[in-house]
Amino acid sequence: MRIVFDDGTLLLEDAPDGIPFAEWDDRVDEYRARAHRYRALVKWAENTDGQATLEEAASTLDTVEDDARAYSDLHLTPTVAIEPRDYQQAALTAWTDHNRQGSVVLPTGSGKTFLAVQAIANAGVSTLVVVPTIDLMNQWHATLTNAFGDQLPDPIGVLGGGSHDITDITVTTYDSAYRYVNEYGDRFGLLVVDELHHLQAPTYQQIPEMMIAPYRLGLTATYERADGQHEVLKDLIGPVVYEEDVDELAGEYLSEYETIHLKVELTPDEREQYDEEYQIYRDYVDNHDFDIWKADGYKEFLKRTSYDPQGRRALIAKQRAEEIARTAEKKLDTLDTLLKRHHDDRAIIFTANNDFAYDISQEFIVPCITHQTETDERTEILERFRTGEYSMLVTSQVLDEGIDVPAANVGIILSGSASKRQYAQRLGRILRPTDDRQPARLYEIITEDTKEQYVSSHRRQGVTSNADS
Repeated sequence: MRIVFDDGTLLLEDAPDGIPFAEWDDRVDEYRARAHRYRALVKWAENTDGQATLEEAASTLDTVEDDARAYSDLHLTPTVAIEPRDYQQAALTAWTDHNRQGSVVLPTGSGKTFLAVQAIANAGVSTLVVVPTIDLMNQWHATLTNAFGDQLPDPIGVLGGGSHDITDITVTTYDSAYRYVNEYGDRFGLLVVDELHHLQAPTYQQIPEMMIAPYRLGLTATYERADGQHEVLKDLIGPVVYEEDVDELAGEYLSEYETIHLKVELTPDEREQYDEEYQIYRDYVDNHDFDIWKADGYKEFLKRTSYDPQGRRALIAKQRAEEIARTAEKKLDTLDTLLKRHHDDRAIIFTANNDFAYDISQEFIVPCITHQTETDERTEILERFRTGEYSMLVTSQVLDEGIDVPAANVGIILSGSASKRQYAQRLGRILRPTDDRQPARLYEIITEDTKEQYVSSHRRQGVTSNADS
C-alpha cells in the first residue's frame, strides 16, 4: 500500500478492503482518507494495534510506502535561560505521555507560549503554529526566533500579513492556514494551535483535518463551550491532558486577586426608556414558541427577525435596551471614582464596543485602543503603558486576547458579553505578577435590574471562586 498526500487528503493506493477511516473514491478507483488520520493509518498498516509509538511504526515500514510525509526531524534546544515552572513541566509531561497529542488549559498570563516552545523542542519535527491575529503572529515569530533561530538552516517562517515563507518552523494566522492547508498539510509533524477555542468554527476545523501532523498541541485559557462544540477538538487535536485554573496559580505564579462587583442604578429617564424597549422585546419573545435562553432558541429568534417586521422591531428594542444599560450615566460616575482611587496603579478599562471606548477616552483623557487603532499607534500606546508614561488605557474587545499586554494590576469592566472566555481573558490581563506583589483587582460595574446582571453572573461561573465585594 502507498500513502500519498493529495490536496489535504490521503490517497491510499492499492489499499485492501476494510482499511479503517477510508472511503472509496470512484474518481480514481482508490481509497481516500482525511489527512489527520495519517498517524492512525500508519499504525494500522504496521499491525501495531495502536500500541507502538509513531517512531516504532515508521521504523518497520516494510508493508506500506509512505510518500505522505514531507516534514523533517529537528534537533532543537530552546535558548531560554529560565527553567519551566512546576505546572509547565507537568503539562509538558502529560502531553508527552499522551503521545504528544492533546490540549493544555492554562490561565492567561501563565506562560502557554513558553510551554509551546518546550513542546516544539520535545517533538523534534517541523512545526506549524496557528494563531488568531497578525499581532500575535508577530509576537510568536519573535519568540520562536529567539528560541530556535540560530539552530535552523532557514529563518522562522511566516504565512500571513503579506508574507509567504514556509520553513521548518512556521507561524501563521487561522485565516492563512485555512487558505493554504491543502498545499502545506504534509510539511509539518507538529501542529500547535494557540487560542484553541477559535478552532471550533467549522471552517477552521479544516486546518487540523487537512494536516498529517501526528503530534498536536492545543493551547487555551477556556476550553469548554456551552453548545458542546468543543467535543470536536478531541478528535482533531486530542483530549485535554492538563488543566489549571486561575485560583490554583494565583499567589505563587500569578498575582493574588479579588473581584469587586459594583451595581449602579439607571436614572429615571434611562429606566423609563430601558423598560419600554425591553418590554417590546419580551412581549415578542413571550408570544412565540422558542426558548430564548438556549442557543437554538435565540437562533430561531434571529431567523424570524429577517422576515418578520415585529421580530425586527423586537431585536432593535433589545439592542437599544442593552445600549442604555451598557452606557448608564452612573457607570461613568463610578468609573470616575475608581480612576481617582487608583491613580497610582496601572489600570485597563474594558468596554463592549468602540463608540463607548472612544467616549470614555475623550471624557477622562486616557489613551484608547480598538480594532480601528493602527498597529504602530497601538504598539506605541502599549509601550508607554509598560513604561508607566501612561497609567491607564481604555479598550473595546481588541485586548481580550491575542496581544501581550504589559502588566496591569487593575481591570474595570464597564460592559461585555456573557462569554466566560472573554471574562477569563480580561482577568488574565491583570494577573501577571508585579514587583511589589500587590493583589490585583477586577471591578465589574453592572447596571442593576437589567439583563446585565444575568450576563455578569453567567460569565463569572466557573472562572473564579472569589466572592464578590
